[in-house]
Amino acid sequence: MPQESVPFRLTDADPVIVAANGTANQWSDVWSYQVPNGVVLFIRPEHTLGTYLEDASAEVGSSTCRVKVEKRDPSGSDVLCLYGADLYLSSKEFQDRNKMAHFRVPAGGAEISERFYFVIAVYDDGAVQQAPSYFEANIEKVRRTL
Repeated sequence: MPQESVPFRLTDADPVIVAANGTANQWSDVWSYQVPNGVVLFIRPEHTLGTYLEDASAEVGSSTCRVKVEKRDPSGSDVLCLYGADLYLSSKEFQDRNKMAHFRVPAGGAEISERFYFVIAVYDDGAVQQAPSYFEANIEKVRRTL
């Protein structure tokens, strides 16, 4: 891995994020981040993820909703699961690093190249609403020099 990697906090507020409401009873891409040109993301096993999800009425059910994070190629045809699919309960912690969700990647980590996607998908018995929902992924990024 290049030496110039820096910590990167990716959230739903990032201007590059594409957000959408989920559909009940099917996997739905709630957040999608296409890695910009000249940037590479690195995800290591010690990196963390936190999610807060709401449906039309309140926070989703911890025992019914599932979350996964995927790396997808630009065409969307090649997919690598980086986290989950786990119950929402496993990823809803934001404060305690010992309880936060950790990515499931090899010891050397996983790289998401420019133009590839970092996607958070949700499966719930209700329609997840992206507006009150949010996430935070604490990972690394490298800016490639021209």
